[in-house]
Amino acid sequence: MKTFLILCFFLCINLRCMAQDTTYLSRPPLVIPKTTEAPILDGLSDEPLWQRVQSFPFVVLEPVYGAPPTEKTELLLTYDDAFLYVAGRCYTTDSSRIVARNLVRDGWRGDDWMTLHLDSRFDRQNAFVFSVYPLGSRYDMATGNDAVELGSSTFNPAFNMIWEAKTVVNKQGWFFEMKIPLYNLRFRPDADGNVYMGVSSTRAIQSKQEYHQFPAVPRNAIEPIMKPSLKQPVVLRELPRPRLFLLTPYLLAGRERRHLPDAAETAFIKDRKTNIQAGFDAKIGLSSYLTLDVSANPDFAQAEVDDQLINLTRFSLFFPERRLFFQEQAGLFEFNLGGSSQLFYSRRIGINDGQLTPIYGGVRLTGKLSPSLDVGALNMQSAPVNLENGLNVPSENFGVLRLRQRVLNSRSFVGTLLTTRTGAGTRNFTAGLDALLNPKGIHYVFVAAAQSVTDEPVRPPVAGLTASRLLLSWETRRIDRIHHKLSYSYSGRDFNPGVGFLDRSNFHSLSGNLAYGKIANNRKGRFQYMRWTLAGFETFVNAQSGRLESQLIQTGWRGTTFRGTQWSGSFLYTYEYLAQTLDFGAGLVIPAGTYSFPAVSLSFVPARFREIQVPVSLTEGRFFNGNRFNFAIRPTVNLGRHWEFQGTYDLSYLRFPESRLYQPIHIGRLRMAYALDLHLSANLTLQYNSLSRRMFANARLRYNFRDGHDLYLVLNENFYTERRYNEQLLRPLSDQQTWLLKYFYTFEGLGRKR
Repeated sequence: MKTFLILCFFLCINLRCMAQDTTYLSRPPLVIPKTTEAPILDGLSDEPLWQRVQSFPFVVLEPVYGAPPTEKTELLLTYDDAFLYVAGRCYTTDSSRIVARNLVRDGWRGDDWMTLHLDSRFDRQNAFVFSVYPLGSRYDMATGNDAVELGSSTFNPAFNMIWEAKTVVNKQGWFFEMKIPLYNLRFRPDADGNVYMGVSSTRAIQSKQEYHQFPAVPRNAIEPIMKPSLKQPVVLRELPRPRLFLLTPYLLAGRERRHLPDAAETAFIKDRKTNIQAGFDAKIGLSSYLTLDVSANPDFAQAEVDDQLINLTRFSLFFPERRLFFQEQAGLFEFNLGGSSQLFYSRRIGINDGQLTPIYGGVRLTGKLSPSLDVGALNMQSAPVNLENGLNVPSENFGVLRLRQRVLNSRSFVGTLLTTRTGAGTRNFTAGLDALLNPKGIHYVFVAAAQSVTDEPVRPPVAGLTASRLLLSWETRRIDRIHHKLSYSYSGRDFNPGVGFLDRSNFHSLSGNLAYGKIANNRKGRFQYMRWTLAGFETFVNAQSGRLESQLIQTGWRGTTFRGTQWSGSFLYTYEYLAQTLDFGAGLVIPAGTYSFPAVSLSFVPARFREIQVPVSLTEGRFFNGNRFNFAIRPTVNLGRHWEFQGTYDLSYLRFPESRLYQPIHIGRLRMAYALDLHLSANLTLQYNSLSRRMFANARLRYNFRDGHDLYLVLNENFYTERRYNEQLLRPLSDQQTWLLKYFYTFEGLGRKR
């Protein structure tokens, strides 16, 4: 282990001395003018100060790259010592065609939109995204890793900031103004007070499926509008260093009711608990680049519930992190091990068996030790808890340290990640080294190696090659012409990242994908983009026996029309070797053996801006020793600006003629969203899972006074659809019910005014 860490250190030092990035030199920085008078935040940008600000030039990105814009788009930036001010003018010839429905913070209902992207550290790796919709609702997120997806947090929609925006819709189009506190942006002025940033902006005209972009970016790049390395350099002069201090105390009151069987299992007894608690979160700027998050007795009652899913594999499902404490620079902590596996997975902290469990508190440090060296550190202590399944979870300590050095250019890095998990005599330590290298053009190489050491009372420490993991990957990152990805990975049978996520282990794997894409250069055809998967494969071989365990071969086609509709079709061939019986539950058991099964899938996804959308997908084929038919339909109905209904029905019909088993598996979901205005909104989610024979309800009422100041009322309740507990006893209809009332308010620092 010591040798491994020494190699990590020297690799970082050597690569740091290599060629520096020159991407930004191709675009000279634009000077953003400073203002001495603050604009009135009303959306119109008609004050004299805006007349002295030059608009950025936009080009058409889609549907036909470089075509003349059908509408005029303007974006203007200015600033003072406390705020960045943004004005957008989205002129529209026929304002009745503006799609304007959303009133919910961080929501979207297919509306027109316009975004501002800011690489405020000018590291060409990270960016903040501020989006505005015509009715005044807002959406923000963070982008990491130069938009090269290394996990679920590279594009982080759960990230939130405190900022303001106002909009106006009239006969000329729709217009907005933003007011962004500079303390949000984590920049460092140079000795002369100059601050360099990267800026880009995108406007979406949904009725035309037309996207305007500043600056011009390559149409064939993957996620071009999100990549910080492609943004326009700008300079802000005479800017003081901002101070960041946000304190958010909360107060929560809750009441829980459960039904538990008595000792004789002849009756159910109501168990009621009342809970009143308080805590706080603090965000502190230790320096221009370093941010410290502190949390005491954190609560995540307002976090969205996970979707019910059908898992017809022998491996675990991955669910994304939604809790706000873990969102600051979440992409920095990503350490990809292949597939959905991650060396650090924050949901291992405070979530056990799908249940939120208490956390005493913790600290989280993120930022930079130098302009090219990123750092992330986390330490949290969980409280002991008794879960519903009878499992007793002791108090545990979780520690994470992440270092990442930029090398070669802004799109390349090498890094290391260390994690620890200790509790009740059990200790787990993992160490990893990863590198993402872009030596030339569209070619990217990714390398990751990790080692775990587990010490438990019941067995001696486990380490060595069987407790290690390796990933090697090479891809050409573009969407047109021929492009490919080739990967090799290895996982030992004892590899156990105590604060990570593994989908499977004990294998050698080789996977690859060869595809061809075509971007339309005019509107003569039906499709603006088409992609053919010429050949895709994934193979898993048991690392001990050398036996082939799984293999997937696929080919397919996907096309996007000029109206935004997506069509796709694919053929898949799957091979599975089961060394032991596979039990999916509800009487669905697959005997051990060797299976081969082909399948065909088709899907249709309409454009999101339509008031009624009905995406549909179909899959038909073999499934182990039987057959599987899957039908999924996900309709969405928008009723003006106040109501939206989203439904999901997913049917997997499994047929096993030899065992005379015909098993339909149903997943149903209904989401009803209501917004009275930009402040008051309500959501109701009903979910049904036939495998668990339960229905789940989640209702949330939110009053958003402003960013960082909210009141939530939350109801969670589970219902049984199979009420028979034993021969003499029926379960109650309602299994568990929880009411929560949470209020929190953010103090933005002594003497700071908004």
